Amino acid sequence: MRTKIIAILLFANLTTSLNAQNHDKVGLLEKPVPVSSVKNITGFFGHRMEVNRDAYLKHFPIEKYVDFVVNRQHTAWDWTQAEQHGKWIESAYLSAVQSGDQELLAKAEAVLNRIIGSQEESGYVGATAKSFRSPERPVRGMDAYELYFVFHAFITVYEETGDKKALAAAEKLADYFLQYFGPGKLEFWPSKLRAPENKQKHLDGQSEFAGHSVHYSWEGTLLCDPVTRLYELTGKKKYLDWSQWVVSNIDKWSGWDAFSRLDSVADGTLGVDKLQPYVHSHTFHMNFMGFLRLYRITGDKSLLRKVAGAWDDIHERQMYITGGVSVAEHYEHDYVKPLSGNIVETCATMSWMQLTQQLLELTGESKYADAMERLMINHVFAAQDCENGVCRYHTAPNGSKPDGYFHGPDCCTASGHRIISMLPTFIYAEKGKEFYVNQYMPSQYNGKDFAFSITGNYPESENMELVIESEKAKNKTINLRIPSWCENPKVSVNGEAVADIKPGTYLKLSRKWGKGDKINIIFPMEEKWISRSHHSKYISYRLPGGEVMYKEEPADKIPYAFVRGPIVYSLDMVWNKQLCNDDVDMEQDMRMNVTSKPTAINKPRKDMLGPVYQAKALYKGSEVDVVLTPFANIGQWFRPDGVKPQKNADAFTYAIWLYKAE
Repeated sequence: MRTKIIAILLFANLTTSLNAQNHDKVGLLEKPVPVSSVKNITGFFGHRMEVNRDAYLKHFPIEKYVDFVVNRQHTAWDWTQAEQHGKWIESAYLSAVQSGDQELLAKAEAVLNRIIGSQEESGYVGATAKSFRSPERPVRGMDAYELYFVFHAFITVYEETGDKKALAAAEKLADYFLQYFGPGKLEFWPSKLRAPENKQKHLDGQSEFAGHSVHYSWEGTLLCDPVTRLYELTGKKKYLDWSQWVVSNIDKWSGWDAFSRLDSVADGTLGVDKLQPYVHSHTFHMNFMGFLRLYRITGDKSLLRKVAGAWDDIHERQMYITGGVSVAEHYEHDYVKPLSGNIVETCATMSWMQLTQQLLELTGESKYADAMERLMINHVFAAQDCENGVCRYHTAPNGSKPDGYFHGPDCCTASGHRIISMLPTFIYAEKGKEFYVNQYMPSQYNGKDFAFSITGNYPESENMELVIESEKAKNKTINLRIPSWCENPKVSVNGEAVADIKPGTYLKLSRKWGKGDKINIIFPMEEKWISRSHHSKYISYRLPGGEVMYKEEPADKIPYAFVRGPIVYSLDMVWNKQLCNDDVDMEQDMRMNVTSKPTAINKPRKDMLGPVYQAKALYKGSEVDVVLTPFANIGQWFRPDGVKPQKNADAFTYAIWLYKAE
């Protein structure tokens, strides 16, 4: 029975993907495989996906938030309650379909049916009270942002299962917006100012239709992403026309010509932070994904250029060593990236990863998969509580815990479980006879005509083995992503070494593959201390709307981090009980011996990511040995053999960046 269900899901995914391609001028160079074809993810990442599914999604009180939406009495600005149902539905479906969890799938279907059953005849399916809405005010200020995720949930359910009522619900919701917003109708103005009076104006407060005014209407325009996705599936031109109308008005509504000036970002003459006074990173990412969908549909290369240019600027200046992005939810000037505080928002992690994946699919450039790897290996699971699966709002490189793992539900708790459920869709891709291995999570791929498994517990181990499991021989070109960080990669096929392997590219292996064929892969990982580039002292200040911004001053010392290949390490006091001080002041009291190479030791816990190292240090001037663990493990906020701290305590400190002993 389970095999029959999986076959149906595979067929549904293939059919809907082909429909999307029929309406695109630009085909994907790499098409993600169906989530149902990626099985048995093991190791640290498989365990944490299981925590996401069994500890969080199954136990989350989703009925409470469905009641809130179905009852539809909301009039307040607060968005945290109305943002839960869309993200949960998409997460639960992806996780259930990938794992074959029938219990979770049944629960997800029941939630979906309740939400769709509550949809008004007009198409509205948000939480805002009907008494609040009118033709002059058809939505609440945060509706567009909240419903963005409902759109995507409905469409993902249709793509993964073929459930036509989900697609019909998405179309009805789109038609609601088309009825009230468009040429000669309502528009996504961020304030009561209109062009040209809104030119170069610094805004704060709230927008009636487009979210926070300080986001300069972009919280309304982000709907260009799911509505163009609808066009790809249905071919109904009204959705394409509406999305193009939205994008064509961003300059006018923002007052800062922010859309047009993305060309200057692509030229390298302007930083993305200069587009407007406050650039909300997560909101920008969601709009950028809409621009990329429009590029696929229309072939307008200027859209790809704008987004790729913005990505390059963020990647170069504003991406942390762990792959995470955002400073107090925005992008800062120059290389300003504070080490602690409200840094690396989980919502931004989610949309940055999705945006990066879209660029990979469109361009086939392995640099995007490299960036995905860094984020997946380091920051995604650092944000996740190891026990209950809840994700932090911000996960700073240097900080404290458990405070931060206990909050919400809010936007970031929901984004965390959504991106973890999406991870299996980022591992493999295909295009005709070309097959791509982009991430090396130990797992099985079981497609329609091709199957294999990857073992080896990467990245803890640098050795992997890919074994073909297809019953019949198939002509395939397997494209292995060779990470740019790996200087001396080694690959062999059935024991025969492959020559001319170039880091930062795909290695093409073309042959008629038979059951039992083996590809052995070794990515040697260098262990080293690295100093932080562009380090400064950071002075915070606030915009009129309360947003935290930063200035910088020269720093008198530079911190160091320990890395092994793509893995970033931290000094985490959960694993350093010997110091007899759980909330060590890392900046004042710890100094690392960066001239001494740390030595590998046994992991203190089996289900954590390794390897683990012992390093030499000074604690308040005295020589000590300390344990360095991969940053991904900081979601362990209590000692397994100790008393759990109060949930809002700053009981344990941790730090990636540490100062060296002079």
